Amino acid sequence: MDSEIGILLGESAPCNINQLLESIFWKEKKLAPKANKLLKHIREWSRTQKPYTTDEWSRYCAKNNISQSSYHNMLKRLRKAKMIEKRYNKHNKKHELHLTDGFSELMFKQGNLWESFLRE
Repeated sequence: MDSEIGILLGESAPCNINQLLESIFWKEKKLAPKANKLLKHIREWSRTQKPYTTDEWSRYCAKNNISQSSYHNMLKRLRKAKMIEKRYNKHNKKHELHLTDGFSELMFKQGNLWESFLRE
Protein backbone atom coordinates (compact mmCIF):
# COMPACT_ATOMS: atom_id res chain seq x y z
CA MET A 1 0.00 0.00 0.00
CA ASP A 2 1.39 3.40 -0.96
CA SER A 3 0.39 5.08 2.32
CA GLU A 4 2.48 2.75 4.48
CA ILE A 5 5.95 3.34 5.83
CA GLY A 6 8.40 0.84 7.23
CA ILE A 7 10.09 1.70 10.50
CA LEU A 8 13.07 -0.33 11.62
CA LEU A 9 12.69 -1.24 15.28
CA GLY A 10 15.81 -1.77 17.37
CA GLU A 11 16.30 -3.56 20.66
CA SER A 12 15.75 -0.31 22.54
CA ALA A 13 13.76 2.84 21.99
CA PRO A 14 15.47 5.73 20.20
CA CYS A 15 17.19 8.15 22.60
CA ASN A 16 16.88 11.24 20.42
CA ILE A 17 15.21 12.55 17.28
CA ASN A 18 18.18 11.57 15.10
CA GLN A 19 17.87 7.93 16.15
CA LEU A 20 14.12 8.06 15.59
CA LEU A 21 14.62 9.44 12.09
CA GLU A 22 17.27 6.79 11.38
CA SER A 23 14.60 4.16 12.08
CA ILE A 24 12.34 5.85 9.51
CA PHE A 25 15.12 6.46 6.98
CA TRP A 26 16.71 3.04 7.57
CA LYS A 27 17.25 2.47 3.85
CA GLU A 28 19.09 5.81 3.51
CA LYS A 29 20.39 6.75 6.95
CA LYS A 30 22.31 9.69 5.48
CA LEU A 31 18.93 11.40 5.00
CA ALA A 32 18.08 11.26 8.72
CA PRO A 33 20.13 14.34 9.76
CA LYS A 34 18.89 16.19 6.68
CA ALA A 35 15.30 15.30 7.60
CA ASN A 36 15.95 16.52 11.14
CA LYS A 37 17.17 19.83 9.75
CA LEU A 38 14.09 20.09 7.51
CA LEU A 39 11.76 19.36 10.46
CA LYS A 40 13.47 22.07 12.51
CA HIS A 41 13.15 24.45 9.56
CA ILE A 42 9.42 23.74 9.24
CA ARG A 43 8.99 24.11 13.02
CA GLU A 44 10.71 27.50 13.02
CA TRP A 45 8.63 28.73 10.08
CA SER A 46 5.44 27.56 11.78
CA ARG A 47 6.26 29.73 14.79
CA THR A 48 6.13 32.80 12.57
CA GLN A 49 3.09 34.27 10.91
CA LYS A 50 4.34 32.92 7.57
CA PRO A 51 4.56 29.09 7.54
CA TYR A 52 6.88 27.21 5.19
CA THR A 53 5.25 26.92 1.76
CA THR A 54 5.85 24.03 -0.61
CA ASP A 55 6.94 26.32 -3.43
CA GLU A 56 10.06 27.27 -1.45
CA TRP A 57 11.61 23.83 -1.95
CA SER A 58 14.15 24.93 -4.59
CA ARG A 59 15.57 27.65 -2.31
CA TYR A 60 15.74 25.20 0.58
CA CYS A 61 17.55 22.63 -1.58
CA ALA A 62 20.06 25.19 -2.86
CA LYS A 63 20.72 26.61 0.60
CA ASN A 64 21.20 23.17 2.16
CA ASN A 65 22.92 21.46 -0.78
CA ILE A 66 20.20 18.81 -1.16
CA SER A 67 19.14 17.28 -4.45
CA GLN A 68 15.54 17.57 -5.56
CA SER A 69 15.10 13.80 -5.35
CA SER A 70 16.46 13.65 -1.77
CA TYR A 71 14.20 16.51 -0.73
CA HIS A 72 11.09 14.88 -2.19
CA ASN A 73 12.08 11.49 -0.75
CA MET A 74 12.35 13.09 2.70
CA LEU A 75 8.98 14.80 2.30
CA LYS A 76 7.33 11.58 1.19
CA ARG A 77 8.66 9.57 4.13
CA LEU A 78 7.91 12.30 6.69
CA ARG A 79 4.35 12.62 5.36
CA LYS A 80 3.82 8.85 5.39
CA ALA A 81 5.14 8.75 8.96
CA LYS A 82 2.54 11.44 9.77
CA MET A 83 5.25 13.80 11.06
CA ILE A 84 4.33 16.54 8.59
CA GLU A 85 1.27 17.39 6.58
CA LYS A 86 0.53 19.65 3.65
CA ARG A 87 -2.29 22.16 4.12
CA TYR A 88 -3.77 24.58 1.64
CA ASN A 89 -3.87 28.18 2.83
CA LYS A 90 -6.87 29.77 1.10
CA HIS A 91 -5.77 33.26 2.08
CA ASN A 92 -2.29 32.95 0.50
CA LYS A 93 -3.44 30.44 -2.13
CA LYS A 94 -0.41 28.26 -1.36
CA HIS A 95 0.27 24.86 0.15
CA GLU A 96 2.12 24.91 3.46
CA LEU A 97 3.99 22.24 5.38
CA HIS A 98 3.19 21.83 9.07
CA LEU A 99 4.41 19.52 11.81
CA THR A 100 1.69 17.22 13.08
CA ASP A 101 1.14 14.98 16.08
CA GLY A 102 -0.06 12.16 13.83
CA PHE A 103 3.15 10.17 14.38
CA SER A 104 2.83 10.25 18.17
CA GLU A 105 -0.86 9.34 17.92
CA LEU A 106 0.04 6.37 15.72
CA MET A 107 2.72 5.17 18.16
CA PHE A 108 0.33 5.66 21.10
CA LYS A 109 -2.34 3.51 19.40
CA GLN A 110 0.21 0.80 18.65
CA GLY A 111 1.38 0.85 22.26
CA ASN A 112 -2.22 0.54 23.47
CA LEU A 113 -2.79 -2.38 21.12
CA TRP A 114 0.20 -4.20 22.60
CA GLU A 115 -0.94 -3.40 26.17
CA SER A 116 -4.40 -4.84 25.36
CA PHE A 117 -2.81 -7.99 23.96
CA LEU A 118 -0.76 -8.44 27.16
CA ARG A 119 -3.90 -8.20 29.31
CA GLU A 120 -5.94 -10.77 27.35
